[in-house]
Order: sequence, then C-alpha cells, then structure tokens
Amino acid sequence: MSTNEVYLRDVLDIPESVHAGDFKVELTGGFTQVEARVAEYVVTDQLRQAFDKALSIVRAAVRDGTSHAAYLHGSFGSGKSHFLTVLHAVLNNHPAARAKPGLQPVIADHDDWLRGKKFLMVPYHLVGATDLDSAILGGYVNTVRSLHPDQPTPPVYRADAMLDDARRYREARGDDAFVDWLSIGATTPTPSTSSDLADEDDDLDLDIPDDTGINDTGWTSEQLDRAFTAPAGDPVRDRLVQALLSGPMSSYIRGASGDAEAFLPLENGLSIITKHARDLGYDGLILFLDELILWLQAHMSDRQFVNNQVSKLVKLIESGDAGRVLPIISFISRQRDLSKLVGEDVTGAEVKELERQVEYLAGRFDTVPLEDSNLPAIIKERVLKPKPGGREILDAAFAGIESAKQAVRDVLLDADGATGADWQDFRDVYPLSPALLNVLMALSGALQRERTGLKLLQEMLRRRRDDMKVGELIPLGDLWDVLADGIGEAFTDRLRREAEAAQRFYTKARAWLVERHGGEHTQQFRATDRLVKTLILAALAPQVPALTRLTGSRLAALNHGSLRARTVSAGSLAVTRLRELQAEFGELRHEGDEDPVFRLQLSDLDVEPYLDAVGEQDTPGARRIWIRKQLWDQLGVNDTDDFVSEKEIVWKGTRRTAEFVFANVRDEREMPDVQFMPSTPGRIRFILDYPFDGSGDYTPRHDAERIHRMRRDDITAATIVWLPHFFSAQKSAQLGRLLKIKYLLERDRLDDYVRNRSADERVKIRHQLEAQCDTLENQLAAALRQLYGIAGGDDTTVGAPVGEDGHVMSLYPDHKPRLAGGAGFEYNALTLADGLFDKLYPKHPNFDPTGNRKAITLGELRTVLDWITKAMEDGSRRVVVDRNHLALVRKIVHPLELGEVSDGPLNVSAEWRRRIEQAATQHGVTGDLRVEDIRSWIADLGYTGLDKPVVNLIIATYAMLADRTWTLHGSVLRQPPELDKIGPGHALRAQQLPDAAEFATARDRAAALFGIVVPDTLFARNVSRLAEGVRAKVAELETPVNGVRRMLERHADTLGLTHRPDAPRVVATRDAADLLARLSGAAEDTDLVNRLAKATYGTNDTVLAATMAAAPRLLESLRDVEWSLVSSVQGFAGRGDLIGNRADALLDEVGHAAAEDEFAVSLAPVLEQLQSKAVALVSDAARLTAVATPGPVSPVRTDTENTSSGQAAGADTVSLTDTGQPGISRHEPEPSATPSHRAPRRLRASAAERDLAALLEGVRDEIRDYAREHPGAEIEILWRTVGGEDNAE
Repeated sequence: MSTNEVYLRDVLDIPESVHAGDFKVELTGGFTQVEARVAEYVVTDQLRQAFDKALSIVRAAVRDGTSHAAYLHGSFGSGKSHFLTVLHAVLNNHPAARAKPGLQPVIADHDDWLRGKKFLMVPYHLVGATDLDSAILGGYVNTVRSLHPDQPTPPVYRADAMLDDARRYREARGDDAFVDWLSIGATTPTPSTSSDLADEDDDLDLDIPDDTGINDTGWTSEQLDRAFTAPAGDPVRDRLVQALLSGPMSSYIRGASGDAEAFLPLENGLSIITKHARDLGYDGLILFLDELILWLQAHMSDRQFVNNQVSKLVKLIESGDAGRVLPIISFISRQRDLSKLVGEDVTGAEVKELERQVEYLAGRFDTVPLEDSNLPAIIKERVLKPKPGGREILDAAFAGIESAKQAVRDVLLDADGATGADWQDFRDVYPLSPALLNVLMALSGALQRERTGLKLLQEMLRRRRDDMKVGELIPLGDLWDVLADGIGEAFTDRLRREAEAAQRFYTKARAWLVERHGGEHTQQFRATDRLVKTLILAALAPQVPALTRLTGSRLAALNHGSLRARTVSAGSLAVTRLRELQAEFGELRHEGDEDPVFRLQLSDLDVEPYLDAVGEQDTPGARRIWIRKQLWDQLGVNDTDDFVSEKEIVWKGTRRTAEFVFANVRDEREMPDVQFMPSTPGRIRFILDYPFDGSGDYTPRHDAERIHRMRRDDITAATIVWLPHFFSAQKSAQLGRLLKIKYLLERDRLDDYVRNRSADERVKIRHQLEAQCDTLENQLAAALRQLYGIAGGDDTTVGAPVGEDGHVMSLYPDHKPRLAGGAGFEYNALTLADGLFDKLYPKHPNFDPTGNRKAITLGELRTVLDWITKAMEDGSRRVVVDRNHLALVRKIVHPLELGEVSDGPLNVSAEWRRRIEQAATQHGVTGDLRVEDIRSWIADLGYTGLDKPVVNLIIATYAMLADRTWTLHGSVLRQPPELDKIGPGHALRAQQLPDAAEFATARDRAAALFGIVVPDTLFARNVSRLAEGVRAKVAELETPVNGVRRMLERHADTLGLTHRPDAPRVVATRDAADLLARLSGAAEDTDLVNRLAKATYGTNDTVLAATMAAAPRLLESLRDVEWSLVSSVQGFAGRGDLIGNRADALLDEVGHAAAEDEFAVSLAPVLEQLQSKAVALVSDAARLTAVATPGPVSPVRTDTENTSSGQAAGADTVSLTDTGQPGISRHEPEPSATPSHRAPRRLRASAAERDLAALLEGVRDEIRDYAREHPGAEIEILWRTVGGEDNAE
C-alpha cells in the first residue's frame, strides 16, 4: 500500500480528544504520583547532565552544611516541574527512580552520599504571593501540614495579635480553663524539662534552654506570665505560640496566608524552618520557586519592591542568622531571556529592567540548564510514538522530505533555532518540522501559560486526525489555530494586545479569503490561509530565526505541500497570493521587488471613518498628479511641474535630451497637434497617456485612433506615444484610497481629525496610515508597470486594454518602436530613445560600444586630438599610443574613421582630407575654407547629429592633414583654437612656407639660441610651433638684454670699458639686442623663420645664446652694485702698498670679466662678490690709516668744510659717512654731529706689541657704535706721542 493512502492515525497513536491535564505536571501531584511521573520521563544525555549538576549542588550543600541556590533555566514547556518531580524521587531514593535505566548512571555516581538521605521538597507557585517572606514561610507551613498533619506548626508568624486574643481569653476564663483550652487539638507535648527537650528521640526539638523554668506538670501561672511577657524569639514564647497554632488557634495559619506582615523576617524564618525540618527527620530542605519571573514582572511598576525582593533571594544562600541547622537548596525556575523569547520591541523597558535584576543574581546562583535540544527526543517518545510497524512507514514517507530542494530542507530544519535540530531529529519528529517546534517553543509560553508545548502538539495532531495522510507535513501556519484557540494570559500586556489585534486581523482576512476562493474547503483557501497565519506568528515573535525575512519561497517552505502549481514555483505563487492580499489589507507589507520580504503590521484601530471624511480629495486631477509623479520617478525624469519635462539621455556616447509629456492623447483641446512636436531640433519627445479617461465611455483605442489620423495628415515628428491599459475598478478604488491617506498625512492634517484620540492612539493611527500608504504605493506602482505594458497584466489590475496597435506608437516615418517586456520604465524609455535616435541619425558613430551609457567628454576629445597631433608631427601620420590611453583613442578614432588603432600604434587616415577637399571642389570653394562650410559638408555626407566638439575634432584633424593654418576673421592665429572654441569666424588657410633650407637653418638656430626643438618636417604647424617658441623667448629676453647693454654703457668707465668699444661682451650684447629686435618685428611665422635663418653677426650663436640666457640675472646684478664704492676702490689703486695692490687686483678682476663675453666668463657672480670685497678693502684701509697717521685730535669737519677748503678726498682721508669717500650708503645724508669728548687712550711704546691690538679693537668698536647712531657724521682718527723727544702728530 502506498504511504500517501495511509492516514496518520493508522501509524501514530493520535487521541480523539485532548484533556486539560494532559502533559501538565503539578509538583504537589507529582510527589504523590511518583511511579507514573518517573516512568513517562524521557532522559536525554543533556538531561542526565542536568541531574548530575543538580545532585552535585545538593551534595555540596549537605557536605558543607551550607545553603545553595540555582536557576533551573529553560523555556516554557521544557519540563522544569517534571524535572523537579523526578529529582525529588532521586533524592529520596524512590525505587522507581533507582530502577529507571536512564537515571541509574547518575544515581550510581552519587550513591555514596545519597543513599539513606531524606529531603523535604517545598514547591512554590509565586504568582499571587504578597512577598517572598509570606510565600516561602507560608508555603513551608502548608507543605508540612499536608505531609505531617500530626506535627506542630513552626513558629514563623508574627504572633502579637494571636497572643493578644489568647491573653484576653485567659483573663476572661482564668488560668485553669486556659490550660485546658490550650490542650484542645494540640499535637505538641506540654512544656517539659530541659533534659526532655534535649532527648534525641523527641519528635520536636526546638532547643529551648535549660533555664526556661517549665516543668513537665503543665503550664503554671508563672510560666504563662513569662510566655506572655517574653520578647519575640524567646523559647518559652515560641513554645506558647506553637501550642496555640497547633491547637485552638490553628485558623491563624489560614488567615495569615499572603499577609506580608504576618510572618517573621525571611532570614529568621528560614532558620526556624530548618530546625523544624530537621526535627521531622529530613537531611536537607529543597525549595522550588516557580513563576518567579512572572511574579516579579507583575510588580515592575514598584521598583523599590522588586529591588527588595531580589535582595531577599540572596538570603536563600547568604544568611546573617547562625541558626540554620540544615542546608537549604533552592531551585528557581527561570525562563530563557525574555527579549529573545518575544523580541526586543515587545518586552519593553520593564521586562528589560527585570532581566537586569535577575542577571544581578547570576553571579551568586548556579544554573542547571534544561535545553530546548531535548524537545525532539521527548516528542518522539511522548507524542509521536508509532504503533507497531508504524516506524517503517514513517521512515519511508520521510524520504519525500529528503528529496525536496535543499533550500526547502534548510528552512524546515531551521538548524539555528532553539532546538538546534539535525537531520535525525527531523526524522524523529516527522510529521512535525524542527522549524515548527522552534516557533512553538517561543510562542507557547509567551501567549499562554496553561498548555504545555507537548499538549499543543498533540492538539495539532488531533485536529488533523481525520484528513492527514502519511507523507504530508504539518504546516507551520496550523500552529496559529491551536495557539489562538483559548489564548490565556499573555506574557506582557503588549503581547496580549497584539495577539488580540492578530485575531481581529485574521478574522477579516479569513472572511475575505473565503469569499475570494469560494469557501474554506478549497485547496487555494487553505494554502493562502496558512500563509496569513504564518505572517501572524512572525508578527508576534519577530526574533525567532525561522520567522525572519519571510520571502515567498520561505513562506512556501514553512508550509511545505500547501501551495501547488504546475507552471510556477511555490514561492512565486506565494508572492502572487500575498500581493493580492496587500491590495486589500494595508497591514500586509513587503520590502523589495524581485524577492520581496513580507511582514504583517498589526493594528487595533479603525481608520476608515477618517478616510470617509476626506473622500472629496479623490479627484481626476489628484490622480493625474500622483500617476505623473510615479511615472516620472520610475522614468528618472526630473518633475518640474511644467507641461514638458526633460531627461538627459546618453546615446552612442553623446548627450541628448528627451522631452516627456503626460496628457490625454485623445483630447485635441488638451493636446493640439503642435504639442506632439519636440521643442528644439535634435530632441525627441515622449507622450504618456493617462491610464483612465473620465470624460465618457472612452478606451485606449480612441487614443490610438488619434495617432492614426495624424499620420494620415502627414504630421511627422520625432515623437513616441505611450498608451496604457486603463485601471480596473479594484485598482482605481485603491488609488482613491491612497490619495485620501496621503491627504491626511500631508501637512499634519491628520491631527485635525484625531483630536479626540489619546496621544498614543494618534501615533498608532499615523503609523497605520503610513504603512498602508507605503503598501498601496508599492502595489499601484507595480500596477502601472502592468498598465503601460512592461509587465504581464491580470484581470485584477487591467480594465480596458489597449488595441492591436500596442502600447507604443511613433510619429516618425517607418519607425516601429517595441517595448522590452520585463524591464523597468527607465530601461524601456532609454531603449525607445535609442531606436528613435538610430532612425534620426543612422550614420552617427557609436562611441559607446559596450552600452554603459557614459558620454565622451571634451577632455577625452582633447586627449585624442593630442595623439593625432603627435602622429602628424613627423609627417608619418603614425604614433605609438600610451597603454592607458589606447582604449580611449580606439573608442573615438575608429567610429569617426579618423584612423586605425591596433595594439599600440595610431595610424591617422587621410580619408577626411579627401572628403572635405572633394566637397570644397564640388562647391567651388578656393582659398580659405570656412569652418561653418566644412560643418555643412560633413552633414551633407550623412554624418548628422554630431556634437559640435566631435565635428571640431574632424576639422582639426583635417587642418593637420591638409597642413592648413587657422585664421579668425582673416587674421592668422599663432596657435590652433581649443576644440570647444572653434566656431563662426574660424577658417583654414593654405600657408606660404619657407623653403626647406631656410627652415632647417632656422630650426637649428632656434635650438642653439633658444633651446627650442621642433620636428624637422616642413609643415605649417611646425613652422608655427617654431615661430611661437621663438616669439616667447624674444618676449622674455629682449628687455633684459637691452637693459644689460645700457648698463654696460652707463658704467663703462668703472668697468674699464670706456676705451674698449670692441670688447667681446659689448659686441655680443649689441648683436643679441639687434637679433631680438629683428625677430620681434616679424608679423608672420614664415617671415620670422626667414629672419632667424638669415641673421648673421660677428658673434657666434653659442656666445649669443649664453649672452641672452644670462641677461636677466646679469641685469639684476648690475643694478645691485654700489658704484660709488667701486669708485672708492679705484682711489686706492696704484699706491703700491698692500691696499693699493688689493685694489688693483679687484679692479682687474672686474674689468676682465666685463670685457670677456658671457660664454667665456660669467659676469654676474663677479659683480655679486664685488661689494663684500670692496667693503673689506675700505675697512682695512681705514684701520691701517688710523695706525699710520698719528696727530692731535681735531674737531670733525663736515662735508661742507671739506668742500670749501678745496681739498680733494684721497686715500689718506678715511671718512665713513654717506657723502665722504668712500660712501657706504645710499641714504640721504643727515646733519653732522660732534661726538662728546672721549678720554684719550695711551700706551707705552714698550707695550705696543702687547697692547696695541686690543686698543685698536676698542677704538674700532667705539667708532662703529657712533657711526650707527650718527650715520651722517664724519670721523677723523689721529694719534700722537705724549712727552718725550719725538712728539709728532
């Protein structure tokens, strides 16, 4: 029998009904049903490790006599209560536990300390507790009263009120009656002696001290007085309290339950219950605190309370009371991280703060993890246990899952989910999937607390009991049905609200699906319904890995087998179904177009009344504006709100302009014939019609008929008309809804309509409308692609279709445009533009063979022209192009037929010279060829539509091929114009050239004289290049050369040139000035070349070149010389002494350099050193004069006095003033000043050798200081003998 003919109920034991208590373990019930609980428990390897760790914690506590605490960490439904039930059985050496094979290895490892031990386990269900004190102490009392009803109650209560009642009873009845009353129902023996209390066989030992004074005859008046007046904690008082609670006033126990003020502080109470448990024969006390997280979360609004309770948890292991006689081992149930359970945005700040508080304890508590990875094994044993022979059938059916596509298998396996399942786990839980289990683990605890995961799974199987066959897989979407059916208290208020919103959304979506698919029993309904339910689950648990990025293919895989289609994939069918839903429900959104990711935006607010209030905003004008904006955005057109919009298009590597108009083609009033024409020649125009026509019963066929009439009337234009289908009624209604939503959202108009709502509701309404706006815009944008023919249409989008003429029609003759189906608006517009431009300019070169739509630039054209120019330099028309420019040159030269480019060389073609000169001959043009005429000849050859710089490149290339010179308005241009500057007024002239010999001579002389090198080919451009280079040098050198010539003439006497007019430097400078003057007078290039070739001088070109090159520096040096200082040096010449000899040498050096030509001796360096040498010479002369000319000190004479005396300045007169000889400054003279009287300096002749140098140094410093302060004064230096025979001055 085929597996697909076998029902799942025949293979698995699926119950016909699932009861409330199935799979739920109550701890108290578990302790009384040990055999059943242990028998059904599935022990995995990880759970064995968990038992081992829990037992190790207990062992450490028993061994050390200390308290320990541990988190029992696992998801809701992970079996924490069941684990504690089995742990209790193990700790108490229950035979069922010791006999279970899965537990025996663990028990064996701990049997040495475990055997013979007895532990009291106290379970606490904290939800509803007032505080930890009352919950833990009161829970202990309730447990021991249930387990040991005949034993006394521990005194953990604040007994003041009870003692007051007892005191009043004693006062009213007397001591004897009170003692009799005290024994009613008592289980505690009357107070006895200390020896009795210390008896080890006593059932209750409260360690009352020996000095209590209570004897074994019963309560006496004195003992009662002491008990009633003793402070809290006194043993006698505790004995009385115990007697009252165990006897006549036991009702106080029930009345105190949940009363935070009724119990002792937790720390003291824990000490009391350990004594009480010890006296009951236990070796340790085990506390299990369940629902701790839920309980704390319910009080998060009171942060102080939560902080206090968390600090009390620490007291379970850290105690300041030394009275604990037994170890307390606390196991605290803890869900996995809450934000991971239900998502960061759902938990909220309160739950995050709770996690922070719980995390605070993590360093003090151990952790016993119960991992979700246990779930597959547990499900296999407890839910999916096959009937005899069923395992083989299931394994055979699972082969169908194994044969599915890898992507589907990966989604279903969900290896990153909570269970961490592998392929064997998947096999074990089939017909469930690991992905379903992971979602179940996340949401079962978040949305309800009453049913375990196992029970929910069994309920899912029960619902499919009658129809599910072997080979099928339970879809993930079916999980919503069992979760939504009887949702209990959600984990947070927000989750509860969202779950309710999800149920409301599902109700309306389901109703629409039933109507759309003709009932709830059709296969189409069930498949789409499961997609919706999966999205609901994802909205409630967005952080679950299996529910992230729900594409169509992922949704189909999670509901494997639900979507069936022959021609398309299940993922594509899912996308189609969901997009259809999106059109009706704004809550459903998607991201992306090719592989959209779907998500559900839940909301609990009704926005329809607000949309009804602005219904008048849905007008034909508003529709046209929205559609135009959408079209322009998708076409990449800048919407300027003008009738005509423009878009730049790159066609064959050149920039073009396309005009776009959005109008009703049918309406001749709105669109007269002239509006079909492009506004500027060279442009093209697109006219896009409306996808509706509200002016009667018109269809797209009427628009097409208008184009046919214009063609019949011979109206032609470079225009394409784009006709759409009309909107369907459904899409038209959606557009109206969108316009109303956008109106509300713009300019904060929504605030005026929702004033009566709370601030939070206003925000939610805005977000809901924004989400719907996005969804509708995406849907309608997709609809426009269908309407304008670039995507397949369907009956939900298309109303009246276009006719047999199709969507695009052209007004250009013989042009038949076609749309590229499946491509976008912009691509189609570009393709249509390409076709129309191809028709307009059939011979236009293609500069973009790769089709990347990158326009060539002016800079690229200039680069190509540079390489063509290099190829033409030597007349070979050939040059090797650099590798980095090779592709560019090829891209432009080849299409323009300017030449050929192979792997390196560029070979310029002469074809364009032939074409242009042939056209000139045909038009009878001789002489200058005007650029504008050449343009028209190129167009006549069929090369139309070329950009101006491209045509200019052809003309510039022709100019070089024909060796013509550029002119502008008849004047020859020294340089060719830039490509973008060539225009009206420019012409090309056949230039008269020098003969070859003169050009060669001029070329050689230009290189020798000016360093200008040009190719040796006699081309007009080479002549122009040589002339231009020479002109630049002439302009640079003529002024400095003439300046040097004049300076040599002016200072000829000083330089020793007065009697040497034929000195080489003088002649060379004169010849250089004459050459530059001749060259600067040449108006035309050929004239300049001839002059350069014919100019001859006595000075050779080498000397001329050196003379001209050095002129700028030499002129500057000549100007910087202090010529008066040189004259002073001349005054020292010829004396025959040391100073005179130095002066002669310096003047000879200058004269020699000045006379020789620049090539032989460079004059500038000599002049630049002249000043320092002259100053040094004068300074030394002054020093020697001061020593050699002694005499009486006389007043300083001014320049006027010197002049009037008629004495000429000579070498013996040393004057360091501006006007003296020699002068050292060009500043204007200042009035003389008489220095103040200075004390004479004397030295003995015998000491002259020793002291003279120091004395003269001091005098020189003094003179320098004075001269600095009085630059206009004259200074005279004298020396004389004092006394003695030889008194000379």
